[in-house]
Amino acid sequence: MISSLAFATEPPAAPSSEQEKTGLADTYATFAGSRSNAQALIEGLFNGTRGTLVMPTSPTTRAAQSTFAPRTGKLGYDNIRMALALAQAALLKVGITQPTAGQIEAVLNGGAIMAPDGPAQTPGVLALRSQGQVWGNISKALGVKLAADGSVAAATSP
Repeated sequence: MISSLAFATEPPAAPSSEQEKTGLADTYATFAGSRSNAQALIEGLFNGTRGTLVMPTSPTTRAAQSTFAPRTGKLGYDNIRMALALAQAALLKVGITQPTAGQIEAVLNGGAIMAPDGPAQTPGVLALRSQGQVWGNISKALGVKLAADGSVAAATSP
């Protein structure tokens, strides 16, 4: 007797939106200053609503708060991941490793930032995206590079 076996291959389940949100918050908690700031940033970008970042007091700074609305409206999680990776890379490029709430707002929506080497102007990741720019053109405008495959993890300064 000949027996035939068939194996069903199912694609892996896509992560739930809660898993994606948690993963993004974990990835960008240091960048945003805290996990709660990362969550607020992600929620604001996802819903296209105002988000508030609160930076705690440190030995050299007072507590600061910044509330801003994304210039793009609602973003999906893949676009949030790309926007935050480019924002982080753009700030690293000018020497900012622990940005303030105001610097995060400026790199996302556009504006002036105080970098270690003096003031710098950024066109804003989300401002450029709201003008219809694709991620590759945004990375060029910011002076940072993405991997050939466009992977988010590869966003680095040149």
